[in-house]
Amino acid sequence: MTLDLLVASDVQDRVAEATKKAQNKADGKSMAARRDQRRAKRELLSDAEGLDMLRGMGVPIVSQD
Repeated sequence: MTLDLLVASDVQDRVAEATKKAQNKADGKSMAARRDQRRAKRELLSDAEGLDMLRGMGVPIVSQD
């Protein structure tokens, strides 16, 4: 029984810690910064990398000759 209580306490502590971290990430400034980082990363994708990614996903590529 004591072991069960210790495990339950540990789980509760981990859930509380994860919840606190998640609440900090909900900050508007942090969200905007992460969004801007994702946008900047997408802008760095070259045309060749983009085509390779689409080919890897199975999207048919037809040349416009």
